[in-house]
Amino acid sequence: MTENLASQLKELIVERLFLDINPEDIEDEVELSEYGVDSFLLLELIVAMEEMFEVKFEPSDITAEVLKSVQSLVELIRSKQ
Repeated sequence: MTENLASQLKELIVERLFLDINPEDIEDEVELSEYGVDSFLLLELIVAMEEMFEVKFEPSDITAEVLKSVQSLVELIRSKQ
């Protein structure tokens, strides 16, 4: 996994979703729901990721499995770049 991409994504998650944690406290494989990220926030995150990483997600890309963790999101972004 590209560390840089993961750390950028963690910063994005904290900033755009207004989470009260430090980006470095988010672990790559821990489910985002553990940090208080719900389905509404995930929609916001998808839009933010498309903007930041200049990728376009198809509806079929957006599955519960993919939206689970930083690691799964990094894999999705890399597959679209």
